[in-house]
Amino acid sequence: MTEQIKAEVEAFKNYLQAQGFSRKSIKSRAQVLNRYLTWTAQEALAAEGIDYRDLLAFMKYSQQKGKSQSTIQHEMIVIRHYYDQLISEGKIATNPTARINIKGIRRKSLYHILKPHELHQLYYKYTATNLSEKRNKVMLGLLVYQGVQTIELRQLETSHVQLREGKIRIPGGPNRNEREMQLEPYQVMDMYDYTLQVRPLILGMEPKRNAQIKQETQQLFIGREGSHNINNFMSSILTRLKQINPQVKNARQIRASVITKWLRQHNLREAQYMAGHKYVSSTESYQQNDLEGLQEEIGKYHPLG
Repeated sequence: MTEQIKAEVEAFKNYLQAQGFSRKSIKSRAQVLNRYLTWTAQEALAAEGIDYRDLLAFMKYSQQKGKSQSTIQHEMIVIRHYYDQLISEGKIATNPTARINIKGIRRKSLYHILKPHELHQLYYKYTATNLSEKRNKVMLGLLVYQGVQTIELRQLETSHVQLREGKIRIPGGPNRNEREMQLEPYQVMDMYDYTLQVRPLILGMEPKRNAQIKQETQQLFIGREGSHNINNFMSSILTRLKQINPQVKNARQIRASVITKWLRQHNLREAQYMAGHKYVSSTESYQQNDLEGLQEEIGKYHPLG
């Protein structure tokens, strides 16, 4: 390892540490960068001047060395972080990996990512005139601002809401961590109205024979006649959302959009906490939403197609 490459790798390790990566992850990513920078030196390429075709050549090189598709994908994610570092230092203006997508890899289904203003418009344009709609709008707010999952909506109880602090505690589970999330100011008002006025009125709709059972429930989101069917509530919400924005597909798409937004605004560890992911790799997988390129050109020039 030359002194210049060594210095680049050390700077990259410091960058990853600031982004919240674990020591083990930093070590493995540093090894990938060392290999990449060694290749650029051998090819007499300046890493800061790399373009799309050069990256394709490196991917071809990795393939010839017997690297698997998934390994090459991992390498490109690491290299993406490296160029994000150079952008943060003002050394380059754009990330050359932005158009790279590797064919033939089984991965999570990607969605059209809704932009932050589109997420906000879903909430802003969702009119609520009756009790059910007011309940549903509070649920929608938790989808578009806190990125909650349907299963988490089902598990929320009244004790999880902290109106005075303007926060909500999202319970954990076998595959996700508990976290405490700040509510947006306009959410606080709707949550206040729901918990103190709307929810008691919905409870009051229960037939007298079930009144005692209904009064005892601590579940935050409830319907008439003791209904706790969050899936039905969500179906109603999504029907309305698709009228507001036809790009909306499902709750998972909304959550993916929220996590993608967090990754652009916060470091990886912060985004992991906000998403409730047990493993940082789960959060990192959402970064592929930013690695989608121009499919026609990839199909024409991609060495791994």
